[in-house]
Amino acid sequence: MTDTLLEWDDSFLIGIKELDYEHKLLIDDINRLHKELARHDERSEIEKCLGDIHARMQAHFALEERVMKEGEYEYFDEHRSAHDALLDSYTEYMIRILNDTDIYAGRTIEEFLQHWVIDHILTSDKRMSLMVQARE
Repeated sequence: MTDTLLEWDDSFLIGIKELDYEHKLLIDDINRLHKELARHDERSEIEKCLGDIHARMQAHFALEERVMKEGEYEYFDEHRSAHDALLDSYTEYMIRILNDTDIYAGRTIEEFLQHWVIDHILTSDKRMSLMVQARE
């Protein structure tokens, strides 16, 4: 198993500096969780990583939604609904791991996070960024 689940590169940049910065921090947090899940020896560290990602996702979505509102993004409701669904899904995976009810929950939360980064950031966030920046 490698030390990183996701490698940051410029393809993740959406062109809005504060959101790009937060996306990088989220990827760093995801990679830290990946390392802790691979080690399996410090449950408290896994729990901390899960909580850190949850808190960062909430704060990031709030900032992103503010940017969308200020930029009068026409698909705001759709994008916010996607954020809500992503956070709900992450919370479900997190609870499964914390309750230790699913032996595969660690792997599935990593798959979920990978998919979220690739799908949401590289498609939805980039589309939003282009439309918001075009209005400026």
